[in-house]
Amino acid sequence: MSSPVGPEPCNVVCPSCHQQVTTRVEPKATTKTHLIALIMCLTCLWPCACCLYCTQCARNADHHCPSCNAFVGTYER
Repeated sequence: MSSPVGPEPCNVVCPSCHQQVTTRVEPKATTKTHLIALIMCLTCLWPCACCLYCTQCARNADHHCPSCNAFVGTYER
């Protein structure tokens, strides 16, 4: 079950433990992130490709409950 979540931690009721919590956000690289990085490497922009993995601008944000570690939702970029 997923809830509408954004790129930053948000207050939700956990679907698993039913507590009001502020989510824990884990940035996650996607296929889109890897493809953009590959294109940048092929065009001699490899320093910029490394930045994709160091910043949150090209990665999805997976939200988890800090109490029970249940998955709450994903914000897709």
